[in-house]
Amino acid sequence: MRYHPLTCVFRIYQLIRNSLFVGIFLFIIKRNSDFWLFEYGRFVFVGAILLRLIYIIVSWFVETYEWKERAFHIKKGIFVKHSSTIPFSRIQNVTRHTTLFHKIFGLTSITFETAMDGEDDAITFHVVSKQYAAFLLDLVKVEESQVPEVEEKKETEPQVEEVKESVNRVITNRNIHFEPSKRDLFKASFTSLSFLAIIPIVTALYDLFGPLIPDSEQYEGVFYQIMNNRWVIFLLSIIAVVIAVIIGILRTFSRYGRYRISSNDTHIYIDRGLLAETHFAIEKQKIQGLEIEQTLMKRIFGLAEVKLISSASPQSEEHTVSINSLYPFLPLKRAYQLIEELLPDYHVSESMNRLTKVSMYIKLIKPSWIWIIATLGLIYFKPAIFQIDAAWWLLSLTLLVIVIVNRMLDYLHTKYLISDDQLQWWHGGLTSRMFITKRKRVVEMSYSQSMLQKFFDLVSISTMNRSTPTRIETIDDVPLDFAKTFQDWYLHRQKDTTYQQNG
Repeated sequence: MRYHPLTCVFRIYQLIRNSLFVGIFLFIIKRNSDFWLFEYGRFVFVGAILLRLIYIIVSWFVETYEWKERAFHIKKGIFVKHSSTIPFSRIQNVTRHTTLFHKIFGLTSITFETAMDGEDDAITFHVVSKQYAAFLLDLVKVEESQVPEVEEKKETEPQVEEVKESVNRVITNRNIHFEPSKRDLFKASFTSLSFLAIIPIVTALYDLFGPLIPDSEQYEGVFYQIMNNRWVIFLLSIIAVVIAVIIGILRTFSRYGRYRISSNDTHIYIDRGLLAETHFAIEKQKIQGLEIEQTLMKRIFGLAEVKLISSASPQSEEHTVSINSLYPFLPLKRAYQLIEELLPDYHVSESMNRLTKVSMYIKLIKPSWIWIIATLGLIYFKPAIFQIDAAWWLLSLTLLVIVIVNRMLDYLHTKYLISDDQLQWWHGGLTSRMFITKRKRVVEMSYSQSMLQKFFDLVSISTMNRSTPTRIETIDDVPLDFAKTFQDWYLHRQKDTTYQQNG
């Protein structure tokens, strides 16, 4: 069957949105330019738009899909035909995204993501009705033994009734774990520094309308009077700050408004957004691990972001925030509680092993190639900083201080722990991360020693988890005895009888 007819309209909308700036630049800002690049560029731009429009229309007639035998079967391609099959069992994540375009027509989009590599790692329905999206969700969750019954129902009952039943099954039996309050959203506005978005906005507007501004000689007198009036400058600065804060708050509320984290026995659901809505679902048994991240700003406010790691790579081309992330501004204690509520098999221990002082010495005496290369470049070019010829060495000194501080923070943050069947370690400098996974999810482990580490009986341990791309985590400068204990612990992974190859 073919995709929704409004898929063509949606793709044309995307084409206009993505090419609007280039069109304005070529036909408005540079309309009087005789430079050959702009003259020929206008023809190339129009030709590319026309070809794309033809492709969008023709591809709608060519691209088809169907489901049978527990799999999606996709056919596409105009000149070169291409067929692919995506088994329901390989689907890891499901994402529903509703933009302003979809809201106008009362529609949505849905993406089924898999752990497969290549172009066919996901199937996306760019435009579907909300009822049909719910039906597809329910279709993918049906067990093999129930397939004949569903197919028989399709033949004997109208599809509309089946879709309504699917909607009811999808939205029930969920436990709500977290919904941010207005206070949380205001805190997120300042923690995320969203108000700084006014800087690129003002810069872009100046670049866009700069050619339309009259010559400075025409308003030099007024500008001179403003610059010499301190009260006017102070008032304009206050207005600019207020506008920036309001913009930041609006961005945060539009992005994280109606945020909800819920779950049932088998899945975790993340819903967010006011104007553009995103609904993300992931099966619990297919979660490969967890990542808790703290930037420097979040650490100051005691906040953290929790990410769910799966074999699939979330299709987040249009999302400025990772869609497989829990609320990015959770209080650290609440993040720990939320993990254990959503995934009872996981437990977060705050008591972890720290590195030895020898590890700190190792981190400090290791050569920093970034600092060495940057310093050599500064010595060669000797740039003048603030018109001071001898100030280039200050950049080198500043970079060295940053490197040392980052390594000291990495030493202080690095902690590690292995329990019955769980691995947990925290590391990082200015931005620190905690990685948590189950032994059955680790497909490979290894440890290595540099000459310097060998002298101090230290090693670097690496683990590999299924993900797209492959998830490799490394913790440096841990004692050799722990590495041997870790290896012995990993070799007992056969005890984890619940291990599933496709999990």
